[in-house]
Amino acid sequence: MKGKQRKLILETMETMLEFQLRGVRQALGREEDVQDDIARPRIRKRKSLVVLCVKILTERKSAVHVDELVDILRDEYGRVTDRDSLSSALAKKSKQGILVNRIAPAIFEAVV
Repeated sequence: MKGKQRKLILETMETMLEFQLRGVRQALGREEDVQDDIARPRIRKRKSLVVLCVKILTERKSAVHVDELVDILRDEYGRVTDRDSLSSALAKKSKQGILVNRIAPAIFEAVV
């Protein structure tokens, strides 16, 4: 867990430093350097909470309460979310009939 938190902190610091360097280059009038930074693609894109929940539910192969999902997201992925927001997002997917089934209030399972 500490390794994931450390990585998240270092990635956040890297992003902040990139923005600061971009600002300094703009102030110095080095527009070509700024354009190079902007054109560089990001290395990784964060997965949505719903996608991570579907992954968790698929791996567990059983129904999971939303409180447990919140704890898993925090502990294993370093993602903090509001219980009600996550429950609402999963319920919406369930009503659409995609990704998850709602089998009881606040209890979800992956669509097989």
